[in-house]
Amino acid sequence: MEMPLFRLLCLLATATSFLVIVPTNYLHHRPAEINAAVICFGLGTLWLFRRACLGKHHLKTFFFLLLFLLNLVWFPSGGTSGSSGYFFYCLFLYAPIFYRGKTRWLLLVLAVADALALLAAEIAFPGSVAYYGAAYERTADLAVGLVMSVFCCSMMLWVLLEQHDREQQRLLALNQELRQTMDDRACVESSMLQDRELLHAVVDGTTDAVFVKNLQGQYLLFNRAAEVMTGVSAGAALGHDDLTVFVPDVARNAMAKDRLVLDTREPQTLELHTLTSEGEERIFEAIKGPLQDGKGNLIGVFGISRDVTDRRRMAQELRMLNEELELRVVERTARLETAMREQESFSYSVSHDLRGPLRHINCYTAIIEEEFGAELSAEAKRYMDRIRNSSRIMGDLIDDLLELSRIGRLELNKVPVSLSELARGIGRELLESDPARQAELVIEPGLQAHGDRVLLRQLLENLLDNAWKYSRDRGCARIEVGKSNWGEQKAFFVRDNGVGFDMAYQDKLFGAFQRLHGSEFEGTGIGLATVKRIVERHGGTVWAQGEVDAGATIYFTLS
Repeated sequence: MEMPLFRLLCLLATATSFLVIVPTNYLHHRPAEINAAVICFGLGTLWLFRRACLGKHHLKTFFFLLLFLLNLVWFPSGGTSGSSGYFFYCLFLYAPIFYRGKTRWLLLVLAVADALALLAAEIAFPGSVAYYGAAYERTADLAVGLVMSVFCCSMMLWVLLEQHDREQQRLLALNQELRQTMDDRACVESSMLQDRELLHAVVDGTTDAVFVKNLQGQYLLFNRAAEVMTGVSAGAALGHDDLTVFVPDVARNAMAKDRLVLDTREPQTLELHTLTSEGEERIFEAIKGPLQDGKGNLIGVFGISRDVTDRRRMAQELRMLNEELELRVVERTARLETAMREQESFSYSVSHDLRGPLRHINCYTAIIEEEFGAELSAEAKRYMDRIRNSSRIMGDLIDDLLELSRIGRLELNKVPVSLSELARGIGRELLESDPARQAELVIEPGLQAHGDRVLLRQLLENLLDNAWKYSRDRGCARIEVGKSNWGEQKAFFVRDNGVGFDMAYQDKLFGAFQRLHGSEFEGTGIGLATVKRIVERHGGTVWAQGEVDAGATIYFTLS
């Protein structure tokens, strides 16, 4: 405010000096030295105006220049019975506007005292007063001085009021902004209060002990779970250290961890073993970390503690159960190994002890035919053939049983296997075994699997042998090997156009010694049971679909 007002005042002083006072003095025939003083004053105020435009205002220089001009034009031969003072009336507003405190009153008293001194000097030295030639000249001089002073004072007051209005508008805007800021702050504080209450509710509601300590180790926060775990109330713990909460040994251990957290500024894990009032040992697992303010300054330690007594007890019980289970596994493994050895011994017995009587039966029937063949009737020879055929079937059945038991004991050697290649090899063998038979063997190329090559070949042999056997009454047998979608899985299949089976008996199809057809088809009833065992060893499943006299399809999957 001071700079624009000072520039305006300097400009008005310059214009008044050159355009009003000098012409008025000239018309009233005032002494030439008075006009010279006014012109010098006008040049001085013009210089001050230029300095103010450059941002430098000399407030006291203007005051004393104006005061000096007042004294200079008043004496000598300038006194006009007080009329000159009207031209300098703005001098009495200058000090209150531009100065504050003691300086304001000092300059104001100086200006008033100077004016009173000049008036007293006119009374004391009347000869120094330059009287006007006519009364109207003094009146005109008084009017001009009064108008100019009123104009200058009005301009100063106008600038002050304008500045005051702008300042008031600025203050009103600031006040409105402050109110908005206060409302926003109230909303933020309300939200922070809700968040604080929510945080306190969470801290008090959690089952873990939550605590905060200052740099001196005194508790600042002690939630309800901490009260339950330690048996110490929050009122007794807050403002005190660990010696109030724990026994001395545990307290010293906890405070040592606090110092380590403060020194390293890294989280630390602590395990505390305490005794309850009933003498029961409890184990607490605490995680402590450094607490910092918004500027990163270290202000304390926070921690979360959990009672892990029951968990440790359960872990110990679980370890004991695992050890017991491992012991049982070892025992079961030993019994299983014993059973496997017994099974191997049984298989050896079957392979050797059962085959001996069969060999004797075959040998004795051969001797009877050789020595007594001429004496035997046709019916007796037919019975001898049945005996040999039954012993052969019995031998085949023993071989199949041994093979079935061997499959469960074999260790799998899984490798990539081409089922298409295996099926083609088995198919050639079947065609070569009966060249006169008309059969069509369709094998889908690119059938790949991952499994034991020996067992997968045995699986395909059993399936293709069955298809070959049960389709022999067809004029042209058709056997197909391929892959199809079964739900979300890919399933391999072997399909034939043979006699098929009744789906009502499909549950018996893969059982040992289960035959759905009569003696017109040779076999022991072990083949599909062997297929099921091989598929299960590979983690797959097997099933069948068929219709009487319309063929059958065996599906299987491998893991």
